[in-house]
Amino acid sequence: MLNQKLIIANSTVAVALSGGKDSMVLLDLLLKSANQLKICVKALNVEHGIRGENSVKDSEFVKNYCKEKGVSLLQEKFDCIKYSKNQGLSIEEGARKLRYDFFKRAIDSGFCDCVATAHHLSDNVETVLFNLFRGASPSGLTGIPDKAYDGKIIRPLLNCTRERIDEYAIENRVPFVTDETNFSDEYSRNFLRLNVIPQIKKLFPEMEKAVQRFTEILEKDEEFLQSQSEKFIKVNGEFVSVDFNAPTPVFSRAVVLAMKEMGIKKDYVKAHIDGLIDLKSAQTGKKINLLNGVVAVKDYESIVFYKEVDFEKICLPFALGSFTVGGYELTVRQVENTDNLKNRQTLFIDADAIPNNAVIRFRNNGDFFEKFGGGTKNLGDFLTDKKVPLRQRDCLPVIANDSEILVVCGVEISNKVRINEKSKKIFSIELKGL
Repeated sequence: MLNQKLIIANSTVAVALSGGKDSMVLLDLLLKSANQLKICVKALNVEHGIRGENSVKDSEFVKNYCKEKGVSLLQEKFDCIKYSKNQGLSIEEGARKLRYDFFKRAIDSGFCDCVATAHHLSDNVETVLFNLFRGASPSGLTGIPDKAYDGKIIRPLLNCTRERIDEYAIENRVPFVTDETNFSDEYSRNFLRLNVIPQIKKLFPEMEKAVQRFTEILEKDEEFLQSQSEKFIKVNGEFVSVDFNAPTPVFSRAVVLAMKEMGIKKDYVKAHIDGLIDLKSAQTGKKINLLNGVVAVKDYESIVFYKEVDFEKICLPFALGSFTVGGYELTVRQVENTDNLKNRQTLFIDADAIPNNAVIRFRNNGDFFEKFGGGTKNLGDFLTDKKVPLRQRDCLPVIANDSEILVVCGVEISNKVRINEKSKKIFSIELKGL
C-alpha cells in the first residue's frame, strides 16, 4: 500500500494525524514498517477550531493514542474561522493554509525531516473533478502531487483506493474517529464525494484508475510544455521578456512563468492569460496592467513584463561628473581621444558645440532631433526608428537645448555635436543600466 520510494532511510517522518481513518491507517502502516524502512515515526495534529467540542475530542484521541504507542506528537490549535474571514478565504482554504504552514514549521524547526499526509487515490479523483468544474487549466488537472515542499511533504498512499484503506482498517483493527462534516454535502468536495462520484462509479466502476491514468499522461504533457516554455523567456535584471512567436500552448505557460519571475506567485486568473495572448496581435507599445504593479507591454517581437516606476522629473545643468537619472548612472568626462568609440553605451561629443544653457532631463512633448547628414525628426519617431523600448523612453536621460535634443544618452548624438577635425575638446557620455 505504501509508496516506499517516497520515504528516505534514516529519516524522521511525521504523520499528519487527524485521528480519522485514513491518517490512522497511514500511521499504523509506517509504525509497522519503521524497522524495515529505517525511519523514526512521529505525528503532527491540528485542532482547527471549526467543530467545537468534537474537534477537541479528536485531538485528545490523537494525543492519547500517540502516548500509548510511544509516538512523539506535536500539536497546534488555530481559530480557522477567524483567520479565514480575515484573509478572505473559504474555511476549507484557510484550514489548508494553516495546516500546511504548520507542517513546514515542523520541518524547518527540526522536529521531523518530512511530513506524510494520508491523501489517497479517491482524494486525487475528487481534486481533479473539483478543479475541472472550477475551470482550471490543464496544470490544475494533474491532480495531487506525490510530494511537495522540495520532497519534504510526501503522500505515500496516493495510489491506494479508499476501499483498500477501509479494508486495512478492518483487518488490522485500526481505531479512528469520524469527522461528522465528512457526511455533509455543504462543502463542495463532500458533494462530489457523496453525490457525484458514486453515480459515476455505477456506470464506470474503474473510473478512479482511469482518472489516475489521465493525470499521469497529462502530467507528462505538462512537463514537456513547461520545459519548452522556458526556452522563450529571457530574464534581464528589472524585466522579463517572452518571445510571442512561441506556439499558444507554450506561450500561455511562458507568461505564467514570467509573472512568477516578477513576483506574481498567485491570484492571476485566466483573464490575465487571455489578455497577454491578445497583446500579441496588438500594436507595439500597447500595454496591460497585471498585479502587484507589474505591467506587460508589446515590445516588437516580445511581451515585456516590468514594474512601472515614477521617476521624479529632473532638469540638471549639463556639466562634467556623475548623475543618477531615471534609474541609470550617467557619467560625463573629458577625454583625449575616442578609443572607446565601439562601446555602444558611450557616446562622444564636441564639447564646444554644447550651448551654455544645455540641461540633462527626460524627454518632453515637442522634442526634436537633428540626424546625422541633416534633417530633423520628432524625438518619439526617432526612438521608434532606433527600436528603443517604450518602457525605457520616459526614463531615458537626454541632453537638451530647449526642445532640441543634442544627445539621447546611450543611443545617439545629434549632428550638431558630432566630432570633426576642428574639435578641440571632447566629452564622453557614458550610460550604465540599459
